[in-house]
Amino acid sequence: MNNSFTTVCAPERLSDIRRFLHRVLAEIGVAESVKQEIVLAVDEACANAIIHGNHCDETRHLLLEVKQEDDKLVVEISDVGSFESDLAAHRDRNIEDLIAQRRKGGLGLKLIYTIMDQVDYYREGSRNIVALTKRLRLGEA
Repeated sequence: MNNSFTTVCAPERLSDIRRFLHRVLAEIGVAESVKQEIVLAVDEACANAIIHGNHCDETRHLLLEVKQEDDKLVVEISDVGSFESDLAAHRDRNIEDLIAQRRKGGLGLKLIYTIMDQVDYYREGSRNIVALTKRLRLGEA
């Protein structure tokens, strides 16, 4: 099962992305609580790509692909924006420290790493790909 969705890099399109994900995840049969978590993580990753990577440039496009592979779900987000190569450093940040520092930013990436089982970043030609993987337990898909 593969589903894809393409949109322009505009923050107001995030609601369209969430609707697409809700529909696809419901079709797969993902449990409601897991579905909400996946939508939250993907929404955050898409917001980062749209706002930080593509600077809300509506001439650029964001492509989402949702793939179910046996017991796991993979959501790939692809764009042509700028790409920070050390995003994995956010995985090990302590959330209490981020809050205490009152930093603007950084919590979204921590959230993505907390929700998803695997987060991969790579380049394919001129495109950036963020692959978010969630293992599904029996009865969740």
